[in-house]
Amino acid sequence: MTFGDAMNIVHVIPAFTKGGGERVAVDLANHAAAHGHRVTFVAAFPVDPGLLLHALREDVDVRYVASAADGSLLRYAKLLPWLLRNRRWLWEQDVVHCHLTFGAVFGAVAWALRRLRRGSMPAIVETYHAVGMPIPRLHRWIHARLLSLRDGIAMMADDPYWRNFVRRHRSIPSALIPNGIDVDQAPAGPDDCRAYRREAGLPLPPALVLGSVGRLVPARRPDLLVETFAAVAEQAGPGVAFLLAGDGPEREAVTSLIALRGLEGRARLPGMVMRPALAFSAIDLYLTVNVGPITGVAALEAAASGLPVIAVQLLDDYEPSGEDWIWSSRDPAAVASEAIRLLDNADARSALAARQSRHVREHFTAEAMALRYEALYSAARAAAAGGNPPGSKDMSCP
Repeated sequence: MTFGDAMNIVHVIPAFTKGGGERVAVDLANHAAAHGHRVTFVAAFPVDPGLLLHALREDVDVRYVASAADGSLLRYAKLLPWLLRNRRWLWEQDVVHCHLTFGAVFGAVAWALRRLRRGSMPAIVETYHAVGMPIPRLHRWIHARLLSLRDGIAMMADDPYWRNFVRRHRSIPSALIPNGIDVDQAPAGPDDCRAYRREAGLPLPPALVLGSVGRLVPARRPDLLVETFAAVAEQAGPGVAFLLAGDGPEREAVTSLIALRGLEGRARLPGMVMRPALAFSAIDLYLTVNVGPITGVAALEAAASGLPVIAVQLLDDYEPSGEDWIWSSRDPAAVASEAIRLLDNADARSALAARQSRHVREHFTAEAMALRYEALYSAARAAAAGGNPPGSKDMSCP
């Protein structure tokens, strides 16, 4: 992999927690640092290093805006004073890469300070991680306003609203960059599978498990996964159990929905997963949510590990094609029928898993993702300097 001249790159995230956006930022930082760039993370506040910070290279610097004891509003209130105190350091950076809500606000303040200074650096780039997600209209409007204050934009997926946004802001270099992962993570073994199933309260093999791993947040629609579990339970015998591993603000609502659908004792919520490979080892068929043909980091890791994957589709107007590498449907009942078909056929699951694992390793590696961001950084730096961004027309979302 070839990179250009060394840059000073800053990634901004809320915290080193186990979300997909945070994982993408860490992978990008590690790859950039490994190829000679000087990389710094700015996080709103510190958390347990065992969640994600341990995965960051030692030569990547980390700075915090607030303390763990500060509340959410105070963290944002401290942002402007922190940037003013660190403005000389900020002007030395080439790229500020914003992730998630805290990163978006950080980027807007940095953009305003840069304008007051009448400078051109750093170039401010954002990855919009909520593309395609069902978020309130007001939130989406605010996100759009913040995204308009950027020198480069990356979308992980394509949907009509953000496609139109990109067309209205053609002066901002943009790119459709799906998430990538480290495909060489160590798998779990058979003993790990049995141990994890016991720990999670799942039946041991030959019982089958339909499962998913991810944060329990509204945008990820865990309710649709539970509805799919319920539809499978109506048609499948007691030999199928359900796993929804992860934690988040929707845990209580998900627990209530499981009880309402009569899945208590059959659907398990073991909480946060420190090592996803353990949960993957206990699953026979992986269930996720997709935005069009694009899926999340956990599903990419599941497929790379050798699990067959199907999905609930979040886009209302998406028409699946025979070229989609993950089968999906908007209807949980239809997803349940496909799940039962695969659960009943071990050979079909194995064949699907082999195809999907090969597809991830060919198209969704962290290296491929990093190269595409390198090109976006170059275009954003040219745009910030008032030049003609190289390849900006070719980089627009379709």
